[in-house]
Amino acid sequence: MKKIVTMLFTLLLIMNLSFAADNSIYIDQVGDSADIDITQDGSANKVYGVGDSEGTAATLTGDSQSVDIRQVGSSNLLGIDLNTTVTSGVGIDLTYYITGSNSVASIDVNGDGQGTASNNTIDIRMTGDYNDLFADILGTGNSLTATATGGSYNDFNFTINADSTTSNVAISGGGGNTTTLSLSSDSATVDITAAGASNTIGVTQTGLGGTNGMNFDLDITGSSNTWASTQSGSQDNDIDVNITGDSNNWSITQSD
Repeated sequence: MKKIVTMLFTLLLIMNLSFAADNSIYIDQVGDSADIDITQDGSANKVYGVGDSEGTAATLTGDSQSVDIRQVGSSNLLGIDLNTTVTSGVGIDLTYYITGSNSVASIDVNGDGQGTASNNTIDIRMTGDYNDLFADILGTGNSLTATATGGSYNDFNFTINADSTTSNVAISGGGGNTTTLSLSSDSATVDITAAGASNTIGVTQTGLGGTNGMNFDLDITGSSNTWASTQSGSQDNDIDVNITGDSNNWSITQSD
């Protein structure tokens, strides 16, 4: 019988000039087919591991997990490790929405380092200013969608070590937004769209190319953008660039 574990946390933070509090959730979950929904509304929301330590990530262990985390407010913190033993079939379906400013999130898919978290779907939506997001993904057959809108100085940092990976990243708003993606894969497609001023984008792709093994599409609209891309492997290094604006700096390196 399919085991469904449903966790729903909805917390409301009330603040005035003399009082402030935060919403905190600490998770250590084990079990397959988990269905987890977390909503935090307020300021200084936290999702971390048991022990109330910001250095201890929340742990979700099991196959075929569906995880939905939504944080609303400023100064939010998220640390989460998603561990599975899936080598085929459905892995993790993770949705993370952050609405606010001055937040830091760290997501590690296959946090146990076994490299068997296959067929993961990651959907990240960020709205606000001065938010930092770090995501590490291992396994194979992964799909990443990440969007940041309406703010300045938002940072995306992705490290992906996986084959047959598709990454779609879009960032728009004010100045100072950055996207950094380090990808190790024998077959991967990356599509990045940036709209706004002062965007900085860095993409590194390594692995074994051949038979359409590597592809990178970049579309930038704005000015004062800086972009650097490095591709290395065995041929099939492909870059498609469309940039509109002034004072753009390019750096492209390709090698067999």
